[in-house]
Amino acid sequence: MPREEETPDERRPSGSPKRPLPDILPDLIPDLLPEVDLPGPAENEMSSFDEGFLSSLLESVDYRHGAKKPPQALGTDFTLAPPDDVRETFRSIWERLAAEIELDLSADDALAAIPDLVLYDIPDGTRSTLTVPPMMDVDLDAGMYCLALVHTLKSLGARKAVVMTHTAYNRARGPLDTERFLKIMAKAIEPVVQYSKRHRVKLRLVGQAPGYELEELIERAIPEVDTGAFEADFLVDYAEELFLTPEGRESLSRLPDIDVCMRHTKLQITGGWIPTKMLRSSYVYCQNGTLFSNWGPDEFVALVAVALLSKKLMTGEALAKTYFDVDDVKKRYQLRELNLFQKTVRLRGDPKKLFIVGSPIGLYHVYY
Repeated sequence: MPREEETPDERRPSGSPKRPLPDILPDLIPDLLPEVDLPGPAENEMSSFDEGFLSSLLESVDYRHGAKKPPQALGTDFTLAPPDDVRETFRSIWERLAAEIELDLSADDALAAIPDLVLYDIPDGTRSTLTVPPMMDVDLDAGMYCLALVHTLKSLGARKAVVMTHTAYNRARGPLDTERFLKIMAKAIEPVVQYSKRHRVKLRLVGQAPGYELEELIERAIPEVDTGAFEADFLVDYAEELFLTPEGRESLSRLPDIDVCMRHTKLQITGGWIPTKMLRSSYVYCQNGTLFSNWGPDEFVALVAVALLSKKLMTGEALAKTYFDVDDVKKRYQLRELNLFQKTVRLRGDPKKLFIVGSPIGLYHVYY
């Protein structure tokens, strides 16, 4: 971490000439814009344990077959479930979920709908979720959550996803926290790239301005992949003001339309709204922090199942609502206004995860 009395020239790594930043976000205060000078190591520095863990994690997708493992305690199961196991788990969870809320959609039909599901996940809670095991680095733990989510979606047949990494607004918390989230990013790049090469995932980073601290590391690591079975868009140093500039609008135009936005630990989307891409999206609140060690493979599957439920419950509501007849209006009013409808759904004993899902008639609290 550079000391305050050091000059920019003293802080800049050798061989990295300072370049002027274009004024692409004129309405942001200067402190929120990226600096060319990285407030910490620019390289992806990992211990030998980290490297061994990542190798085992990536290989587990291909080689962890056989009898299904019993649920593990949080922070002990550092593997990615094979796609067949992911789909089997989804069927089981969906059957219970659909039965609890009396939704007429079979597990087969739910799986068939996954390719058209676009989930936008906004991680949070990495500083306050205390599941990091002693042998694991917290920065790596936070980054691997995103990898496991992408793996789960791809295994279920989804074709696209959008994941927030960090916003430009996070810089307002000061240089120490800026260094923290940049280290999380740096440690996540290599394993995500390895996974993308192994499993045909097209990676796209959206939002970062020229001069972003990890620019060179990203350019070296991320391959130019024109096609892939799955497309993962990561919002990097994102600011909503990006939409105000021609360059920003061009960048945002490459993002898919969002079906479901899921935000963790905070009941808000502050700083993460994507203009024009969320006109018809539903919203899910998840009360659990986004560390890899805080989520088992089946819990990632439950997250996707709840996201699909949200899409199904809210389809046709945003900008396209039509009522069948006056009885439909009366029934909705009765449940929502007079009965103050809400329903609690428990998908297993001793649940560890909580999702809150909206519907036209009220709230569903889904415990898993």
